[in-house]
Amino acid sequence: MPQQITIGLFGFGSVGSGIYHVLKRKSISKIHLKTIVVKNPNKPRSIDSSLLSYKAEDILKDDSINVVLELIDDAEAAYHIVKEALKSKKHVVTANKKMLANHFKELVSLAQNQGVSLLYEASVCGSIPVLRTLETSFAYDNLKSLKVISNGTSNYVLTRLFQKPQPFKNIITDAQKHGFAESDPTLDIDGWDSKFKLIISNYHAFGVLNTPEEILNLGIRYVKPEDIEFAKEKNFSIKLIGHSNLDDKGLTTYVAPQFIPTTEALTSVDFENNAVQVNAEFAHEHLLKGKGAGSIPTASAVLSDLVSLFEDYSYGYSKASQNPAEFNSEKLVKVYLSSYHREDLQPIKFKTEILCGTQKNLQYKIGKISVKSLQQQVAELSSELFIAVFPD
Repeated sequence: MPQQITIGLFGFGSVGSGIYHVLKRKSISKIHLKTIVVKNPNKPRSIDSSLLSYKAEDILKDDSINVVLELIDDAEAAYHIVKEALKSKKHVVTANKKMLANHFKELVSLAQNQGVSLLYEASVCGSIPVLRTLETSFAYDNLKSLKVISNGTSNYVLTRLFQKPQPFKNIITDAQKHGFAESDPTLDIDGWDSKFKLIISNYHAFGVLNTPEEILNLGIRYVKPEDIEFAKEKNFSIKLIGHSNLDDKGLTTYVAPQFIPTTEALTSVDFENNAVQVNAEFAHEHLLKGKGAGSIPTASAVLSDLVSLFEDYSYGYSKASQNPAEFNSEKLVKVYLSSYHREDLQPIKFKTEILCGTQKNLQYKIGKISVKSLQQQVAELSSELFIAVFPD
């Protein structure tokens, strides 16, 4: 149990500056921020310049630093930082979901072998304590399903589209101005960001560790006004959901726009907010909801991980040791396809076709298909096809 935490911080962007200001505001005597490594020496920063460094070794080779905060955007650079920090027997707190999703098993094993903690609450849903809740409150409950709204950009866009018809690109521009979207929003609107977060959540919830290549991710890039009208007429909202469902055949998991009945609690999760809906055998249904993005909300999760180190906290991964479920991509899902051109619908071959229809100028088709088959067929697509999944 460390008596004093001395921090080396990598990155001073949104989250990095957030934790700096949170620590300054809280002034916790046992936590000392010693060094901040940044990339650009020419960028003006309104902080004490004596804290700044431009060399990773100023943190990684400093024996007085016992905790590394990794809060940079570059997933590959983050991987090397985290790996070296763990090899040096430093505790690590990170928010980098892409890095974790790509190197999870290696880094967790390294941390365990070195006797240090690797914590990453901020990587999933910002300020919402998802992983800690799964690790503690649901450690010995049998989880049936997990539905996660984890991407603030996509949720912001969909909320605005349901408010009134407007060009998709205009909403993205507005989201960028408000800090809810990156300059390149591809990872957000195409479901990649949500997939990385789902991979992490699944391991804590079900003990199943997938590679990014195994999981289907569909996005909201091609959602159209007529799709919104269709949803409203059927009393649905549309949310980009990381969905995991466990039954006797295994764990089915994917990321896709999903029609959510307006009577369900997830419908009320709007703008940049995130939510996690857990359905368990004993505890039944619970909803965790809160700020999933933003400098200070995300920094609050980093702070929570930091102070937990005083108690020698590390994840128990209890689900992984309790006969974890098998991954199952053969389950059938009910799917909606739409395009302004009927020929765009033809490449997707359903196992069972249910309905073909029109919504003004929009052509749509509904049918059932396995998650695996859908993933394989989507990989071959070049058209602007919107795909959404109906509830189970």
